[in-house]
Amino acid sequence: MLQLEFLDLTLDEIVAYFQNDIVVAWVLIGSGILAAAWLLENITDPVPLLGTIFDGLVAISTYLGFFVGILDMLVGYVVYAANPDAIIVAGVLILAGFALSMRLLSKFPIALVLALGLALFGTFTLYGFLAPLASDPIIGEIVTQIISFKWMAVIAFVIFAVVYLLSGLLIKLIQLIGRVFAATPVIVIIGLAAIGIGVIIFFSPTLVGLGIPWP
Repeated sequence: MLQLEFLDLTLDEIVAYFQNDIVVAWVLIGSGILAAAWLLENITDPVPLLGTIFDGLVAISTYLGFFVGILDMLVGYVVYAANPDAIIVAGVLILAGFALSMRLLSKFPIALVLALGLALFGTFTLYGFLAPLASDPIIGEIVTQIISFKWMAVIAFVIFAVVYLLSGLLIKLIQLIGRVFAATPVIVIIGLAAIGIGVIIFFSPTLVGLGIPWP
């Protein structure tokens, strides 16, 4: 039977794994390649094998980049928390992570999905809380009416409308910023910066605040 041992790791063990200069460097370089895949595809297009690899990378970069972006932001936090002097490394990781993840998120109506999710969660939570009270001799009749499909639908709609209105403006602003960072010229520059800093870490980590013992 296949054993996925990494699923048994604790959060402390995961954080400790990324408290390593070489691991951070590879995360930067990998993220940079993914972010700059469009440019690298055009540069390597005449080379048969490399061109094919980067063609495939560009095709999956939007979806793969979402998960890599989350990893980048996690590693960026770990780097800054452990080595505040490495603010450039942490900043580029978080910036690259935001840009990569927003390439996918900017294509979805996040406010709509969030409002729908909270409306369903709130409605079912309320139903679960009230349903046992339906047999209460004092308030049972009122509760029975509230948990009817008609009133549950009304409650779900109210929660949806309130959440959508309150979160819509903020999320649209975040999406606008995300679209700027996810634009091809911007994300390519971020990717090249990530690759460059990753290479620097290999050769002279002290230049970017690393190269000292991790806590």
